[in-house]
Parts: sequence; C-alpha cells; structure tokens
Amino acid sequence: MPSTGMDRLLHSLGEADRTAAATIGRVARQVDAVIRVEVTGRSGVGKSAFVAALGPIPGAVVEQTASWDVPGASDPDLTADVVVLVVVDPPRSADRAALRAAGDRALVVLSKADTLGDPQGAADRCAEELGASCLAVAAVGEVTGLDAVRDAFAVRVAAIRSERSAALLADLRSHSGVAALRDQIEAYLASDEGVRLAAVASGEPVPAGESASQALRRALDWRHRMATTRDARAMRAALTLQRDAVRSWGRDG
Repeated sequence: MPSTGMDRLLHSLGEADRTAAATIGRVARQVDAVIRVEVTGRSGVGKSAFVAALGPIPGAVVEQTASWDVPGASDPDLTADVVVLVVVDPPRSADRAALRAAGDRALVVLSKADTLGDPQGAADRCAEELGASCLAVAAVGEVTGLDAVRDAFAVRVAAIRSERSAALLADLRSHSGVAALRDQIEAYLASDEGVRLAAVASGEPVPAGESASQALRRALDWRHRMATTRDARAMRAALTLQRDAVRSWGRDG
C-alpha cells in the first residue's frame, strides 16, 4: 500500500492519467534523491586529505575525482550537484578551466593553508584571480577552516532541496489544471506534507524536529513578517511558512 502522501497521490493519479502520474513521479523522486558532491583538483593539491578531514556531509554523498592534469588523463567531467575545486596558491590555468566547467555549482577551497604565512590573504588573492569566493582550509591545526566549508555545504544542500521542491510544486500546480486530476492534487497540497513542500520550496530555512514551543514561535514570527511586509511575493512566502509552522505546532502541541 502507498505509504506517504505523495505515494498515495501518485497511486490515485495513476488511475486517472498514467502519463501525468509518471511525469509527476519522476520530478518527485528528485526531491529526496541524494545530493552528489564531487571533490576535484590537480594532482598533489590535497584532495584526499581534504575529504578525510571534512568527513560526511548531511544529506549528501562525497565523491573524489581522479586528477585531471596528469599525462593521459581526460578533461574533467564534472556532473555533480556541487563541485568542490581544491586549489593551492597560486591557482593555475587548469584550475580556471575546471572552474568554468563547474560553473555556479563550484565551491573553491584553498588547500594546505597551514603552510601559508597569511592564509586569508592567500584565499583573497585566489578569489581575485579565479573570480570566485575561496575558503582557506587546513587538514591539521587549531583553525582548519572546515567549519566554514561545512556551513557553505549546508547552504548549498538546502538551496538544492528548495529548487527541487519548487520544481515539484510547479509541476503539481501545472497538472492541477486538468479537471480529472485537480481534486487529488489540491487535497495533497492542502495536506501537512504538501504544506511542508511549499515551505521548503520558498527557500527559507524550515527546521526539522522542532518542539511545539519552537514551532509556535516560528508561526508567530512569520505572522509578524506577513503583517509588516508590503511585497506580495514576500507576503505569500510568509503565509506559506506560517501555515507550515502552525501545522508543526498542531502535530507536536
């Protein structure tokens, strides 16, 4: 038997329109699909040490690519959701090529910062040369810079989840224009699961596992923001997030 609200929705939609159910199902599976992180860079920049020091990333799987600047190596084929480009000071032309290949999926880290006299100054020079923000990291020492990298990952993972949720929400709303599917989709969007989907799609932080008192404070905060903004889009987002917080409070209160 279907176990989640989305499972039940797809089962119901499949009885009316198998093609629509299959289309929505493909988009829905992407929402919770694993987020891939590729750590790449030239030979000797410290990719393995960085991966070992970083440890696991909540909500993502980390892969390390082969070095692509050694004889016989092919150009980097960077397909992950997030691409970590590990460089050393100073950056080389191969780093710039990899950064162009990664585009806005790139997160640049300056490795071996513990060997530099001025790690932040080197990171700033690296950022200027590459045209992208650069975080200085060290595998050892009291100040490794890894917390800043983990924070950057958390932001990226949340943004990807939000984009995927927004894509599913848009697909559902598009299909709700079909009379045979409208009631089932609208019922799902009005459910706790559907409200949470819209909240995540808003791009604002949506806490998991909050207490009833925390949910109530969040609901009151979003109600205040809704009452004090004049921007229609911000007002809709605040209303969505308030609804989600109220649902959370009602479940745990």
